[in-house]
Amino acid sequence: MEDTYGPVEVKLPAGDMVLYPGSSVHAVRPVKSGGRLAAFFWIQSMVRGDHRRSILYELDKTIQRIATETPEQEALVDLAGVYHNLLREWADP
Repeated sequence: MEDTYGPVEVKLPAGDMVLYPGSSVHAVRPVKSGGRLAAFFWIQSMVRGDHRRSILYELDKTIQRIATETPEQEALVDLAGVYHNLLREWADP
């Protein structure tokens, strides 16, 4: 796949799936042994605009990292509040 962040190669175990933005260019390599069963579906975000979704994603990653590294941080509640306020502000009704 190739998107805003550059090319990414994905090889997952059988039964796993990958989700990626519809704006990504992608390719599928031939199966070397066995077979491939594929399913396709589309989802729509509540938040319009890639840039807004990117901001929310980066904020969430940061919150998760802080929660893992220093879970006692009181600022986590504040950051989570900012995340949810942005989500409410940018989500389609």
